[in-house]
Amino acid sequence: MTNASYIVRKSSIAYCLFAIATFYIISPWFVEKKLLFNELIAFAGLAILLYKRGRIGRDPISLCVILLLFWGLVHALVSVFRMDTFYYYLRNLVILYSIMAFFAGYYCLRWLGSYIDRIRKLLRIYIGVLLFLPISKYLFERFGMAMLFPALFRNPARKWVPWLLIGINIVYGFTYDSLTALVLAMFYCLLFISPGYKFFRQVVVILLICFILLFIYLVPYLDIIRLHYSYYDTGAIHEVMRSNRILGIDGNNTWRLVLWKEIVVDHFPANLFGIGFGTPALKYFPVEDYSKLQTLPYLLGSHNSFVYLFGRLGLVFVLLIIPIYRCIFREYFYHKQYYYGNRQILLFWSFFAITVIAAFNPTLESPIYSGAYWLLLGFVARCIYNRRTSTKNLLPGP
Repeated sequence: MTNASYIVRKSSIAYCLFAIATFYIISPWFVEKKLLFNELIAFAGLAILLYKRGRIGRDPISLCVILLLFWGLVHALVSVFRMDTFYYYLRNLVILYSIMAFFAGYYCLRWLGSYIDRIRKLLRIYIGVLLFLPISKYLFERFGMAMLFPALFRNPARKWVPWLLIGINIVYGFTYDSLTALVLAMFYCLLFISPGYKFFRQVVVILLICFILLFIYLVPYLDIIRLHYSYYDTGAIHEVMRSNRILGIDGNNTWRLVLWKEIVVDHFPANLFGIGFGTPALKYFPVEDYSKLQTLPYLLGSHNSFVYLFGRLGLVFVLLIIPIYRCIFREYFYHKQYYYGNRQILLFWSFFAITVIAAFNPTLESPIYSGAYWLLLGFVARCIYNRRTSTKNLLPGP
């Protein structure tokens, strides 16, 4: 087999993988539930890693991912002796095995640009029509499509592109009744108006501190849920909402705060190490399907994947995910022109989209979204690795 045909063969495999990922993002409620596309992407990542003989990049993001994978394996082993049932243990393992999708993104980036160029016109037609005509989530996912919006643009360096991206997400939010899309639009606004990394970091830290203080203030009111909670009525959550004006604004967000409080406060100090897999994470939760009542304490996410994974994996997860995001945001702001030049800035925008989705919805703990998160992180990590490597190669010798 010639070198050229070998490259063509690898590109064809990569295109097939990208096609699977595209359908997975557009319609995870069908292709994942029926065809297990998340598991296919994760298996592809594992197969590529084995093909590479376990060699990984020595960049900070890859090292953090490997450490997180190792820590997940530790919990997988320890949880064998802590789990309630093997079924729930296996269902929670999606947190661990989905990480393998990272390597599919990391090692297949070189073919992504040509794949996107081939499907961009089709994406523009599909998204351009259904963005204004609300349709079933089986054909147009109401959160995840935001990951594909950056792929609509051929030249991100044009000044109007960031603002059009914001506009698309605003329309998306209203058409599909998605508050997540509107929050993403606000995040993009902050991202695009920030003059630099320090300003962005200061704003994010201030907002985070304000939220933590607000959360601490609301904890006693959130604790009211335990007084009259029942699976079969909503009286308890309405008591919580009536206890404070802030909590009375929106029932969905009040439930989110109750779930976060359970993971962060009620599980302390066990959550410092992590409660592991196959163990109940929630005691108070909304019930929409009573046939799943027994599974909800184990499988229902807390509508913030970072909070949920802190509960399952402990403080180590926090100590690994923070350096990952610090590296990404520093890279984005300090080398923005480089990534605009090679159009890889679009991948950063897509990863920021899944980040916002993960902050308000079950993502890393769910096969519906987790593969997309780790795949995009793999793409971004490889972009950063390539930039750093090319810069070193351009430096003059001693």
